[in-house]
Amino acid sequence: MKNLFQVFLIIVLFVVANSCGEDSVIPEKIDHSKDFLKDIKIYRFDRSSPYFIRGEFDGKMIYFTDHADNDRGWNTQFVNPVMGVYNMSILREDQANAVLIAFYFQQADIFNRQLPYTVASGGGEFAMLHLSNLRKAGSVEQDSPQDDINFVQTTSNALKIELLSLKDSILEGRFEGYISSKSGSTILVKNGNFRIKINVEIY
Repeated sequence: MKNLFQVFLIIVLFVVANSCGEDSVIPEKIDHSKDFLKDIKIYRFDRSSPYFIRGEFDGKMIYFTDHADNDRGWNTQFVNPVMGVYNMSILREDQANAVLIAFYFQQADIFNRQLPYTVASGGGEFAMLHLSNLRKAGSVEQDSPQDDINFVQTTSNALKIELLSLKDSILEGRFEGYISSKSGSTILVKNGNFRIKINVEIY
């Protein structure tokens, strides 16, 4: 009888221990604000395009090669030598125009830099990476706490950008780090590269 009671006690303890273990397991939260990354398709043209921004975003390689050539506000360095202003922006979209990626460089005097050069984060100079889910554009207010559309980071925080070469106005570089939305989502960016022809506009 005593042996039977001991066996019963062991079974009860085993069941209780397992039930406690199951209760303590917290299911992994799925971040649906990043689902748009899975839907981006890569085409043969993307892999051979002469100008691009590409990288691994949460482990998925994405190519951004599409650009509206009539928009002179992008892929341009704006220069005012008198005021000492050298600002630059580069932009690309995926072929479905569903996702936009852009870099903004503040005080990036790239034509007078000794390359390779890691973009600094001080003295008025920095760069910012902006990834935007265009399919949800307008569904939330930008920069509000609910903004799960725009993922941003700067070289002052968790973003590294290195300018590698500049020849015949073609700028090449690489980048990596984390980009985050105001809603709290984070995307890990690795093996990022860009090759963009830069226009210069003096004003």
